[in-house]
Order: sequence, then C-alpha cells, then structure tokens
Amino acid sequence: MHSAALHTARSGEISSADTDMPQSVESIGRRLCDALPPLRLHSVSIYDNQCNVLWLSEGALGPDEHALVLDALEQFGAGQMSESFEQRVEDGRVAVFLAVRPPQAALTGLVMVLADTKATGEGLLSRIANATVHALMRELTVVVRPAVPRRVDHDPTSLVLTLADEGPPPEAAGGAPARREGGRELAPAAVDEILERGELSLELVPATGASPPAAPAAGAVPPTPAPPVLQPPPPPAVQPAEATAVGTADTVTLEVLPFVKLRSGGRMRRFEVLPRGTARQNRDPAALDTLAMDGLLAWMAGHRPDWTLEPTSFTLNLSIATLEDEQFLRQLGAAFSRSGISPDSVGFEIAEPLCTQRRASVERFISGCERLGCFVVIDGFSFDSAVVPLLRSKAVRLVKIDARLSTAALRDKLAQATVVAIVQAVKVLGIHCAAQGIETQQVLRWLTAVGCDFGQGSILARPLPIARLQASTAG
Repeated sequence: MHSAALHTARSGEISSADTDMPQSVESIGRRLCDALPPLRLHSVSIYDNQCNVLWLSEGALGPDEHALVLDALEQFGAGQMSESFEQRVEDGRVAVFLAVRPPQAALTGLVMVLADTKATGEGLLSRIANATVHALMRELTVVVRPAVPRRVDHDPTSLVLTLADEGPPPEAAGGAPARREGGRELAPAAVDEILERGELSLELVPATGASPPAAPAAGAVPPTPAPPVLQPPPPPAVQPAEATAVGTADTVTLEVLPFVKLRSGGRMRRFEVLPRGTARQNRDPAALDTLAMDGLLAWMAGHRPDWTLEPTSFTLNLSIATLEDEQFLRQLGAAFSRSGISPDSVGFEIAEPLCTQRRASVERFISGCERLGCFVVIDGFSFDSAVVPLLRSKAVRLVKIDARLSTAALRDKLAQATVVAIVQAVKVLGIHCAAQGIETQQVLRWLTAVGCDFGQGSILARPLPIARLQASTAG
C-alpha cells in the first residue's frame, strides 16, 4: 500500500468550459475520467460516507470492491491515511482512493479509481495526482453530502406502520359499544360458500337504517363521504338439521410484509400479502387464494384512507390452480367494479418454476392482468432463459431475485454476477427488482451498492396483521 498527497492545483489548468459545467456528481465524475492519464481503466466510482454508490463510470461493483471501499472509508475516518492512498488488489488490479473532505470538516465520501497493474505499473497515484484531478475533488466537496447512518431498526422507506389499539373499544354515547376500526371478518357461512364454490363474494351493501344525508349549507364544503359498509353475502338456505354445522369454519388471517426501499425516490408503498389459513383451507390452495383476495378487497374497501393517502400496492402469491382458473380474473374484475378499487393497486406474484412448468397458463394469466390493469411480479427470478421473454409484458413491474442467489453472492462469483446481471437488465426494461431473505447487514449493503430497489428480510421488517396497517399521519 502506498500513500501520497495530491499536488496543489494551479488556477490556470482548468478550462473555462469545465468550470461552466453544472455542478453534479455525474458531470464531475465524467470530467474526472477525462482528466486521468492514459491507462487500462476498470472503473471510476464515487461514494458517500456510508458507502452508497453515487456514480459509477462503467461495469459493475462486486462484494470485493465494496469491501475495499468500506476499508478505505474506515481508514480515512480514523485518520490512518492522508487525503489519498494506493492499494494493490490480489487479482492484478490497483485501487486509488481519494478522500472527499471539505476544509475543516469530516469525511463526506471518496473516489475509487480501479486500473490494471499491467498497464500502470507502480505509482499510479503519482500519475493521476495532477492539478485537474485535485480541482475536481474540490468540486466534489460541494456536491457530495454526508449520509445519515442507517440504523438496524430504521426503515429506509420512511414507511410508518402504526399499531391499532387492541384493547376493548370505548363505549359510545348512550351505552352502545362503538364500532371497532379494523379489517372485516367474513361470516362463517360466507367462508363455507367460498370454499365450496370458489368465487369472490365481496359485496357492498348500504348500511340499514341510515337516514338520508342533509343538504349542505350554502357555501359549505361537503364532508368526505364515509366508505360503504361491507356486509357478507347472504348464506345459502340450509335445513334446520344442518344449521348446527354452519358457523364452525375459520376465517383466513391476512398479514402484510413490506418491500423496504433500498434506494431513495418514489412514494409508493409496497406490501406482500401473506394469508394464514387453517388446515382445511390449506388443503385447497385455490379456495385459499380466493379467501385471501376477498379479504384483501374487503379491507381495502373499508379502509381507503389507510392505503390511498399514501400510494400503496399489494401483491398476492398465487397457486397453480388459481393461475389455471380462467374465471378468477373475470370474477376479480367484477369485484373491482363493485368496490371501486383501482386494479393497479393489486398485483400477483408468480413463482419462476410455474412460468416454465405451466407456460401457457402463465402467459394467459399475464395477458389477462394486462387487460384488467393488475400487475405481475416474478418470484424467485434467476434469469432463466425460458422466463426472460415474459418480461416484455407491460404487466410485469417487479422481479424478486431468487433468495439463494442474493445470499450466496458474497461468497460465489457466479451468483454475484447473476444478481448484478438481473439488476442491470430489469433496469433497462423499466422493471423494479427486489431481493428477499436478507438476513445480514453485509448482504444488505452489497445489494444496495449494486442498485437493487427493494429488500425483504428479518433485518428490514417483519410481517404484521393487515388490520394494523395505517397511513402515516406525520406532516
């Protein structure tokens, strides 16, 4: 490892055209590449003080490069190095690190220059430490701001999940118990009907006994109408002898798992819906999907402010039987019409193996989603060549990287290359990517560095009942 200080810049060596360029990390990074002497360059990258990639000239960054930057940030921060140093890498490359540090201030970031030692030899730092590079580093101190450290318990999406009070509801005036705010539970008879018929049964029925609304006074702003009251459909007629058997069925429980943002930008909140069925319901995956969809739409219809004040979408992982059921989307479209819920707020996750094993059914389902307005997520995506053509559909908006790839990327080069390829490919197509099963900070930092959009895992967020999901009221 070699260290050296950059030479002092001479005012006359920066052209007026360069100084007139807009101040941005990207423009300074490109000018920095132009200012380097001829050499076999791998990449130039710019980071903030939390190792977030602000700009990359070319190629991709793997865990090895990420570890180098982490080590350099630590050494710069501890004062073990001057404002720049050079380090040889085992694979025949050499890395030069340049500190981004405003005068009399703490480190705000760094620049890493990676080049081939065969073309540069020893002393790369002394070759690139010219007045132009030094001047550009001073410009970076203006545009690179220190990042706030990410806490383990902090949600980088700024998502606020508040827990509804589970205590007994307060008594309303007149001694009548107040209505509890929460998700509507389906009546046992309605559950039986769904299990037997496999149909969505969401119905919007006006509240009985409600008086007509009074006309607003002149000039007054009419109040926002309350969401319609949800009632289950009437149960099928049964004989008295059968009445004792009705009412024993359990309802499906819905939980939601957030897609936590790993990159800034956008207000959309995304949740995966996790239905928790009984042993009886789990024996019929198609019926469980229908129950879950019915329960989700019922909650959305009854709690509109909790998912419309902040743009929100929900996804549900579907079984083979539901994918092959041509009536499912038709019934879903009718349910959207009755409830007034926008179809683009609901999506369906399809496992990659199903895309190859049931190709015709999956293509038909994706086409149906495109017509209806729902979106599709490819779950467990591993860049299978048979699945890639499905990404042409406008309905496919997100892929979830196979958890085995993202967790193995730090120790396996092929897995590493596959993850980077997925991230870059879907970005070209305008599709988001999410990593799942994130269990360590090392994996999280690397996935963030390579540009993954979302993450799921125990260190990010855990499932919670959908009834506890509320919109943020923070102003």
